Amino acid sequence: MTAATERQLPPPPRKRGLGIAGRRRLLRVIALIVMLVYTVLTLFPFYALFVRSFVSTRDAAQLHLWIPEAAEVSMDMQVGNLGVFYNLDMAVIKDAFGIPQTEFLMARTTLRQVAEKYNIPEQQIKDYFEGFYTFNGWRTLLTGSLYGTTFWAALGRTLLITVISLTLAIILSIFTGYGLSGLRRRDQMFVYNIYLLQMVIPAMLILLPQFLIFQWFFRLFPGYNDPGATRWGLQLLSIILINIKGTALSTMIFTAAISAVPKELEDSASIDGASSWQYVRYILLPLLKVPIVSIIVIMLPLIYNQFLEPYVYLDPANTTLLPFIQSAVGQFSTNFQLIYSAILASVLPLVLVYLMFRRFFVEGVMAGAIKG
Repeated sequence: MTAATERQLPPPPRKRGLGIAGRRRLLRVIALIVMLVYTVLTLFPFYALFVRSFVSTRDAAQLHLWIPEAAEVSMDMQVGNLGVFYNLDMAVIKDAFGIPQTEFLMARTTLRQVAEKYNIPEQQIKDYFEGFYTFNGWRTLLTGSLYGTTFWAALGRTLLITVISLTLAIILSIFTGYGLSGLRRRDQMFVYNIYLLQMVIPAMLILLPQFLIFQWFFRLFPGYNDPGATRWGLQLLSIILINIKGTALSTMIFTAAISAVPKELEDSASIDGASSWQYVRYILLPLLKVPIVSIIVIMLPLIYNQFLEPYVYLDPANTTLLPFIQSAVGQFSTNFQLIYSAILASVLPLVLVYLMFRRFFVEGVMAGAIKG
């Protein structure tokens, strides 16, 4: 091939890459895949928890991706094992089958032996235990009791402590931040540093002295040593007092937020005749939407899922959700189906709160992020 012929040949075609529109579509597809994978990984623990709340304790060690088929209660099952695995009261079983309460059922007695001894049809026993494999956790949780309290009572105490603690903590933190705003004086810096000191003090270090102080104070009230409204009310009060004490986080957030508010606003309000309370109520409070929502988002799960303090300060009959769930753990056996059901039921109220008020959380976080 001559040089002239080579000059007449067209140049080889160039490989064209993705255009701008193609790159954008590719990025959208990749982002969609990443979000789907992230969503699945985030929701899978809740899904697994939901499924396990319908799995019997006998199969708790197995992984189930869906609610397994209910197994029939064997007539060779021992009464003692039924009482342990299903949290059954022997008095309830006797009433259901017409057995006199004075009769003693040994733990190793099987259902077949009970049917033969008391002339109970086996089908009646099987019908009574139908659904226990799948729904025992929820049935025991919603209708039963542990150590003198029920799930509903524990949930009510948890919600009461959470609402009161959050409300009082926010109010006290606002006034603390208002008093420390600017940090212009030495006494303000001293108090502020004391609050920050709490960040390096472990909670376990002050647990015992704090408990002894509360016990000494509460014994001044008549009737505290006896179970009843006085003792239980003071115990709940101790948890609320622990939750509303000044923390380094709330102090830093509200001190910084209030310090950022122009001093001229307070001076103008004072010239117009407004008191300090009116300035805080009508001018300062509406400007603190962001720190208030931030504190709620951070502190709500911490207070709602509190375990150590309620476990130490509250009686078993006056406890909150997490110690109530822990009480289902036995020394020799544990009803895991009940525990999974209780954990799922305790998570649902918190999820519902975030779903119902997510608009306010987003508005509070985004407030002031965009100028104009």
